[in-house]
Amino acid sequence: MSIEIRHLTIEESTQIFHFLDNYSFYPTPPLPEFEKFADKIRMQKAIEYYALFTDDGPQTIASLRDMTQNVRGKRFRMVGIGDVSSHPAVRRKGYVRSIMQHLFNVSREEGFAVSCLYPFIETFYEGFGYITFPQVMKILFDPGALAPVLKMDHDGCVEMVKFEEAYTEYETYLGELQQIIHGFSRFSEPNPAMAKEHNTWLAFSKVKGKLVGLMQYKLRGKPMQQQLYAYDFLFSNAQGKFLLLDWIARHINQVSEAELVLPPNVRGDLFFTDLRPEHQRLFYPPMGRVIDLERLAGLPVDDGEITVQISDPGCEWNTGTWRLAGEKGSLVIEKGKNPNCHLSIQGLTALVYGVYRPDEFALRGWGDPDQQAQHILQHMFPPAVPFLHVMF
Repeated sequence: MSIEIRHLTIEESTQIFHFLDNYSFYPTPPLPEFEKFADKIRMQKAIEYYALFTDDGPQTIASLRDMTQNVRGKRFRMVGIGDVSSHPAVRRKGYVRSIMQHLFNVSREEGFAVSCLYPFIETFYEGFGYITFPQVMKILFDPGALAPVLKMDHDGCVEMVKFEEAYTEYETYLGELQQIIHGFSRFSEPNPAMAKEHNTWLAFSKVKGKLVGLMQYKLRGKPMQQQLYAYDFLFSNAQGKFLLLDWIARHINQVSEAELVLPPNVRGDLFFTDLRPEHQRLFYPPMGRVIDLERLAGLPVDDGEITVQISDPGCEWNTGTWRLAGEKGSLVIEKGKNPNCHLSIQGLTALVYGVYRPDEFALRGWGDPDQQAQHILQHMFPPAVPFLHVMF
């Protein structure tokens, strides 16, 4: 049986993805109406679609998104991998492994430094070199607890508009946040056409005309007992945060429950006095991996120097002995000799994103740094909390 992986045209994608993508990720039957699904594919920007074919036709699919990501304060090209799925008749035949390997090769050729995805099973993708990021959480609470916020002097205002009417301002603010939030990712090309079908409100916190926070939200449920569900609750400073809380408080007699999605480094239980929120996870935690180590040159790190032997079966170009040095706040990467320790690609990725401590690596099977190497690595790559933000 012959196996071929092909880069699909848009029209091929609409046909092949209509069944495989919807069958794998959404309630069926029925499948969505074809033309509506096809129009969404056609409107997408900076996305490439791939399929693995056998003699019986397309069996496994995946997509590759051109994105950017803030990693420790510097923006790098990031490939977002999604829609990975197979026809149930051919699952567990290694087809996903084949298409993932193909995407890694394409990603390197196209100049990506890192990759992120949302897994259906984390252990499955850890086998491809990915590590799990902190879980984005949502909090549910009675907005009546925010009544005291209405008495605060916020020295600003909130502007409410429909999402499609303020898409450009929304994207501009996300660009500002990406410059300061570790892990924050965005699509390389904004897509105003998609905004027309996005039915949400936007609340902008502004101080002297400057945007300092935003909340993207919907109101849903029974009259006078509605739920305010905020997809985005983002702010640059305390004024931005409390202006948005004030906006929620203005719905006390309309809304019986508020549900906010918060970055993983924001403590929902400390959001405001007597809030006492219920915490729930949002979707699956994202995962990330290094695609091309050499493209991470210039990554902001602390001073230090160590030589490590990297093993990366998925991206063989990363395999080898490398000297990693923090010089004047930037990472220098060059070929090395006489390694101080061994790291798997998971261990290297854990350092880059700051999610796990080096003293865990031996237990996780991610490397063998001794105490001295652990100290150097921890100093060069201090702990951090990545927030991917975008979902795909």
